[in-house]
Amino acid sequence: MSQTPHQPQRTCVGCRLSRNRSDLLRFVLSPQQQLLVDYRQKLPGRGVYTCVDPNCVVRAVERKQFHRALKVEKLDLDKAALVTRIAAEILQKIENLLGMARKSAQVVSGGEMVLNGLKTGGTYALVVMSQDISEGVAGKILRAAQKNNVDIFQALSKERMGKILGKGERSVAALVPGQLANAIRHEIQSYKRMSREN
Repeated sequence: MSQTPHQPQRTCVGCRLSRNRSDLLRFVLSPQQQLLVDYRQKLPGRGVYTCVDPNCVVRAVERKQFHRALKVEKLDLDKAALVTRIAAEILQKIENLLGMARKSAQVVSGGEMVLNGLKTGGTYALVVMSQDISEGVAGKILRAAQKNNVDIFQALSKERMGKILGKGERSVAALVPGQLANAIRHEIQSYKRMSREN
């Protein structure tokens, strides 16, 4: 009988609950005594952790938990700005994963191609739409995606999506099922949590 490998546990300084380290946000102090969001958990130094939840981040700032954990007296922190920085880090991770999906041929792009795939029962795990997509195209994609129970994510511009996918402007892309699609879906859930109004 195989056992699940033990994962290191860390405590959120906001809510004080212990979770797998990989499920938490990590923060470190820079040489300039600034709080850095170590989203990839690669930076050196003492790490401080919170849940991927704006409430925990805000609570940690308000209760000066970052100061205590990092053993610093002065730390210039703005709650809203910190949450915004975290959301930006997560969005960057989503962009990186989309780029990996392109390189491994796990994404198709273009409104017509994605729409045809959805209409003919093509298997997509996720559809990514640009924020500046035309209402007409967006409506068609939304209806087709809902009919096929495919989730939609909307956060990037057409220009940005095009750069990530190595094309001109792109308003729609779809990911085929697989590990990358699952990873992107996970990051999207984190992004949505961190992007909500506080």
